[in-house]
Amino acid sequence: MRPTWAEIDLEIISKNTSIFRDLLDDSVELCAVVKADGYGHGAVEVAKRVLTSGATWLAVAFVEEAAALRKEGVKAPILILSEPRPNEMEEVVRLGAVRPAIYTKVGVDAFSKAAEEDAPVHLKVDTGMHRVGVRPNKAVDLASYISESGLQLEGVFTHFAVASKPSDSFNRKQIELFDQVLEDLTEEGHAPKIVHQANTAATLEWPETHHSMVRVGIGLYGTEPSKFFSERFKTLGLKPAVWLRSEVSHLQTVESGEGVGYGHRWKADKKTHIATIPIGYADGIFRGWWDGGEVLIGGSHCPIRGVVTMDSLIAEVSESVIVGDEVVLLGAQGDSFLTVSDVAELLGTIGYEVLTSLGARVPRRY
Repeated sequence: MRPTWAEIDLEIISKNTSIFRDLLDDSVELCAVVKADGYGHGAVEVAKRVLTSGATWLAVAFVEEAAALRKEGVKAPILILSEPRPNEMEEVVRLGAVRPAIYTKVGVDAFSKAAEEDAPVHLKVDTGMHRVGVRPNKAVDLASYISESGLQLEGVFTHFAVASKPSDSFNRKQIELFDQVLEDLTEEGHAPKIVHQANTAATLEWPETHHSMVRVGIGLYGTEPSKFFSERFKTLGLKPAVWLRSEVSHLQTVESGEGVGYGHRWKADKKTHIATIPIGYADGIFRGWWDGGEVLIGGSHCPIRGVVTMDSLIAEVSESVIVGDEVVLLGAQGDSFLTVSDVAELLGTIGYEVLTSLGARVPRRY
C-alpha cells in the first residue's frame, strides 16, 4: 500500500465545534456544513462527531450528499443549500427530514407535488452573492406562493459574498437588505422559525447575524476563512484537524546543472540530494506548489524541486534523510508547521480549495 494518507483528528473537530457552540446564545442553533465530503475530512465521520459536540443541523450542497449521510445512519435535519432539480424532489422526500432550499416557483411546484402537505422548506434570498436565490423584492411573493402550495416556510436564509473581508462595506449592505426582507415577510404574515445568515466569518464577526441559526463550515475544520481571522482563531483555540502525511520512497543525488522533473523547471546549482515522495497532483497537491513550496522532513522545511507530477513530487533534502522517513505536507512535525492557510497563500488561492482538493485516493485515517 502506498505510504500516503490524510490523518483526521476528530477530537479536534469536536473541540472546534464546541468553541463555536459557546459563541452562540442558547436559542441559536448550530448548523455544521459538511458538503464536499466534509471539506475533504469525511462527511459521515465529521457529521457524527459534530452532532455530539453542539451541532443540531447539517448542511450539504447536493441531494446525493444528503443520501450518503442517511445511508450511514445520520438522522439529524439536513439542509440542501441549493434548490434540487425537479426530478430529485421525490428523493428529498424519501430521505426524510431533509429541507430543500427553494428560490423558484418551479422548485415549489416540484416539491409540493412530491411532498405531503405542510412539508418544510427554506427560502433562499440573494442579497448580493448573485449565485442562487430569489431577489429580495420577490421574496415575499415567493414566500406566499410556498404557503399557498401547502408547504411550510420553516426557514429563510441568505449568504455573504465578502464576509472574509470584514472591512468591506458590502457586508453591511447585505445585513441591512436581509433585515428588510425579514421585516417585509413579517408584515405579510410570514413567520419562519429558522432564520440563518451567518457563515464562519460572520459568526465570529457580527453576532447580530446569528438570528436563530448559524451555518459554520471551514471553521469547524480549524482553517480560517482568510488571514484576517488568524489571530482570532489562535485566541479561541481553533485548530486544524488534518495532517497530510507520506514518506520518502527514493533518494538520489543530482549534479550541478542537472534538471529535475518535467520540463526541467528547476536545475541544481550545486550537488544536491533529492527525495521522491509518492504524492502528486492526482492526490490534491497542486502542480504549481513546487514554486516556493516546501514539505517537512525531520522537522526541517525542505523545498520542493521541479514541478509536482501526477503521482509524486521531489524535494531537496539533507544527507541524513533515509528512505522511509516521514514527510508532512500539511500539519506539524516537531516544532515546524505547514498550515492550510500558508499553502493557500503561496498558491494564490483559499484554504477551502486546498482542503477540498485532497483526492479520493488518499486514504483518511481517523
